[in-house]
Amino acid sequence: MDMKRDTPVIEDRPDTELNLRPGDSSGGGNDIRCPLCGWTPSAEDRWICRCNHLWNTFDTGGVCPNCLYQWAYTCCLACHGWSLHSDWYKNQ
Repeated sequence: MDMKRDTPVIEDRPDTELNLRPGDSSGGGNDIRCPLCGWTPSAEDRWICRCNHLWNTFDTGGVCPNCLYQWAYTCCLACHGWSLHSDWYKNQ
């Protein structure tokens, strides 16, 4: 992972308030897509933080629940491209 591209950010509206769950049609899971390739993550997909914690970044709006680091960029597990985490929520 390219940690140089990741900087802490303060969001005007935390993504956790959106109640979005990947793969959950009631929570708008289809609205979470990679801005580069269109891949949609599932609830079972996991990302790894710099503290080595594994979790689904979209469960917490890009905030690691272990160390509370706010990821500004998210890596797509399909195309491996990096995009602003907020850009994954295009329809919000």
